[in-house]
Amino acid sequence: MRSIRVSEEVWQAIAGRGKFGENEDDVLRRVLDLPQNSAGESNAFTGNAGGSHRASTSRSKSMAKQRMTSYIGNDQMYIEFQDGASSSWILPERKDKTGIRAVLTKALQFARDNGASGGQRNAVRKTLTEEGYHLTK
Repeated sequence: MRSIRVSEEVWQAIAGRGKFGENEDDVLRRVLDLPQNSAGESNAFTGNAGGSHRASTSRSKSMAKQRMTSYIGNDQMYIEFQDGASSSWILPERKDKTGIRAVLTKALQFARDNGASGGQRNAVRKTLTEEGYHLTK
């Protein structure tokens, strides 16, 4: 196993290329035209609020248990789960990085509390970035 440090911009780019159910190792293998990892090891990354990423030591692929939808409308971010759980947050100005981070933190916590997979949590991030709510260091 190897551990690498990546900037938030690179992390977001990896997350943005992910497909439903993929971890970061899967995305990089696909982008780099490498075969799927058949050794049973994962090079998946886990993120934390400090921006550093460490390699996982076991293959722990988090698969979604239910469908989740995240979208932006009427200056709010919405997350809805198949079982009916939903929440929304008023979005700040696109230049308000502190406000964007606060919304992202709340949205990710809501997603985690409702059993969102890693791919679904990445989709929450992608929803913000696709609408111009970018976080940079």
